[in-house]
Amino acid sequence: MAKELQDKVCFIAGASGAIGSAVAALFYREGARLALGSHAQKGDWALGERPASDRVFRVPFDIRFWSEVREAIARANHHFGALDVLVNCTGIQGPIGPVNTLDPGEWERTIEINLVGAFHLVRAAAPIMIAAGGGKIIHFSGGGAAYARPYFTAYAASKAAVVRFTECLAEELRRANVQVNAIAPGPVRSRMWDEMRAAGSAAGPRALREIEQMDETGGVPASRAAALALFLASSRSDGLTGRLISGVHDHWEELPRKISAIMKTEGGTLRRVPLD
Repeated sequence: MAKELQDKVCFIAGASGAIGSAVAALFYREGARLALGSHAQKGDWALGERPASDRVFRVPFDIRFWSEVREAIARANHHFGALDVLVNCTGIQGPIGPVNTLDPGEWERTIEINLVGAFHLVRAAAPIMIAAGGGKIIHFSGGGAAYARPYFTAYAASKAAVVRFTECLAEELRRANVQVNAIAPGPVRSRMWDEMRAAGSAAGPRALREIEQMDETGGVPASRAAALALFLASSRSDGLTGRLISGVHDHWEELPRKISAIMKTEGGTLRRVPLD
């Protein structure tokens, strides 16, 4: 069976995290050439096998700094001679608790990593994709992007901004054949899960109930989020752009035959619901 990403060059930012490593492993199995970017360095980042040296290129960088991101993308492009897909799995949860108790520096750092970092990645990758005649950009959103999430203001605000950034980019880059979408992965067991638990009552009653439910069910497998990322990186999603897609609530496996119809609606976008 043909592999969906055979020889495609995919830059995965945040490749050492729970979701990023799952995306990297799946993309590798599907034939991609991987540029794995992360602030952390650990092993083969869950590729699941001894990776072929000619298909994996590691580029450490700090997403807060434009110069480091620009150099990382440039190095990956120089190494492989192309850049077909950018997957942004970076992000931190930031400070948790009532807004009047939060450290301003930590709140601002969350915006810097989650939102400004997303801009840095796109700013570095978009010119390469435009010059090549197309590409795919995938951002990971998170809880609170499409609804209020009290006590997680930095995270929710930054991730909502990433979704709107995604919509804006989709319109800007449509004629360049660059599709841009965002994924809401659901409650995946990760470092953020542990941070929510450690926050205790500061996370609020809703989050405490979510933690109990996640502990009971085990949460959403990271492989589910990775499978959606594969769909958006592949030719199956051609024409779909500017959408926030839930890995849990949307039947995205059925989307290929619906893309034309969806793109005529506001489905999967952030819109104001009229008061009347």
